[in-house]
Amino acid sequence: MHRRGKPGMQYKLSNNLQPLLFKALLWLGGVALLFLIKDVVEIFSDEPVAGTWVDLTLVLTAYLMFFLLEPIHSRIDRRLRKRARRNLQTDI
Repeated sequence: MHRRGKPGMQYKLSNNLQPLLFKALLWLGGVALLFLIKDVVEIFSDEPVAGTWVDLTLVLTAYLMFFLLEPIHSRIDRRLRKRARRNLQTDI
């Protein structure tokens, strides 16, 4: 499908898709961090973590992080908008 618009305009993601991708990246980064913590705990404890309280704690943290994504996203988005506004004002 061909998009019409002004010549030279680049295709941008829709406004709905950008926050979704941002949230997905935040969640994936958090889960990767939790797996890293799990590996570090296994290295220092010399025992597998699966089925222990550490594993349960990490799973519950990932679940909690899922619900904290919206406030985290809002805060980061607010800071980015504020910085962009400040940069725009200094460029004028």
